[in-house]
Amino acid sequence: MSRDAEDDEVLRRAQINNHYRRLANGQVRSPLRRVEIDGHAHLGSLTAEMAPGITLLCGVSGAGKTQFLRTLARHLQQQAPPDGVPHPTAVRLTGQSRHQKSDRNGPAAGDVELADAKAPCVYIDTARECFDVLTQVSRVPAHELESERATAEKAPRSAWFDHALGTIMGRPYDLVTHQELDRRSPAAGEPPTWFYYELGRHGDTYGPEQMSLGELASCVILRALRGVGRGSIVLLDEPENFLSPRARERLLDIIVARAVKMELSVVLASHSPEFAYRLPSTSLRTLERGVGAAAQATISAGVIPAQVSRKLGMAPRTEAVLLVEDRFARLMLEELLRCHLPELAPHLCVQDLRGADTVAAVARVLGPTRPAAAFLGVLDGDTRSEPGRQGEWLEYLPGHHDPEAVVMQLLQTRIGAAAKELGVTEDTLKYALEEAHVSNIHDQPAVVSEHTGVDEVRLISFAVRRIRSVPNFRKDTDQLLERIRTLVAPPT
Repeated sequence: MSRDAEDDEVLRRAQINNHYRRLANGQVRSPLRRVEIDGHAHLGSLTAEMAPGITLLCGVSGAGKTQFLRTLARHLQQQAPPDGVPHPTAVRLTGQSRHQKSDRNGPAAGDVELADAKAPCVYIDTARECFDVLTQVSRVPAHELESERATAEKAPRSAWFDHALGTIMGRPYDLVTHQELDRRSPAAGEPPTWFYYELGRHGDTYGPEQMSLGELASCVILRALRGVGRGSIVLLDEPENFLSPRARERLLDIIVARAVKMELSVVLASHSPEFAYRLPSTSLRTLERGVGAAAQATISAGVIPAQVSRKLGMAPRTEAVLLVEDRFARLMLEELLRCHLPELAPHLCVQDLRGADTVAAVARVLGPTRPAAAFLGVLDGDTRSEPGRQGEWLEYLPGHHDPEAVVMQLLQTRIGAAAKELGVTEDTLKYALEEAHVSNIHDQPAVVSEHTGVDEVRLISFAVRRIRSVPNFRKDTDQLLERIRTLVAPPT
């Protein structure tokens, strides 16, 4: 890669990261704020706050994600439901519309009903649209299709469309275009037209029947994004279909950039771990159904519950990075999380930065920006009163001493319980503690480990499980755990 190309790639990545940072900080303008559905035949009654710009709707298959998107689309497009499908007794989508005079000329007085404001809406079921295109191509004889295409106007070339498709698929194209053709004998509820896509590479042109499904799906999504006006609502049902993991990431980058630039509200229904890992927690929503056929659906904001992650085949997403001073602090904090925050521990990463100054400096930079996860510096307890070691993005391990001293104190004051749990005699443990006493405090747990044959992590685990039995340690522990809890699941 040439130096100019490297510089262009660095600039492109910086722009992408800025888009995600703006999403995380709520610094994007978009119309849809709140969804209220009452009495839906499948979803029941639910209320959900939509995220600025991008909302990712996750949930197990059958939870009702597609039903949710279709309900929004029918309401905004003011369509009657298909025959035999009960209509919700009430639907209300509120937010800010750029298509009202008050909103175009300045801040609106308050949220409005977006259907009444005629906010434009596009709904795309990716797999359905791809197979519809292939079905239409197969139904029309080749010579008749060529005749119809010859009289139909091609969409003007778009540099954005060309570049976006090349980015997603990882290769350049000579030609990217599409045509809107009349549908033959449309069935009830079908649109009167359909889209034929054409691509060109290395001098050869080809249509949908020769495209990969990934190419066709990308064309469907990009056409929809290209045509939407500023302030529109875009509902995408599994846009990641037929794409590789890397292509999914690139597609999401393009969707996010388009949403930020065009002030769109994009709601994505998806099973893609790439989407869930890449978007900020503020964009995540989980749709769940209770037990039983008539159970209510709920949409929760923030971190995807661990049980849903497992059902989706997703590894837990890292929601927060906790920065510590050294290896021992990392081991102690990891044990604290496993013991006292087991439900959130899979979503937390503890990183040793080797030094309190580094922890404080990095936490102050990354904490407020929250580039992809929350960041919090967790300093040793003995730094609480040191100059420059306090701040909004800093917390402390329990106690007012080194974490090694805290572990040693709990071993010494509960020597009988420790000996029994660790599988050594009291005399052996007493001797090990006496030998360690003459060493530097940072080396003492290692000395005890050496003399007892008990791994250092087991010594830490014993202390951590009893740390809240000491009043001063309990207060410090609860304060630290509550701060971590709010990083992963901020209070509403």
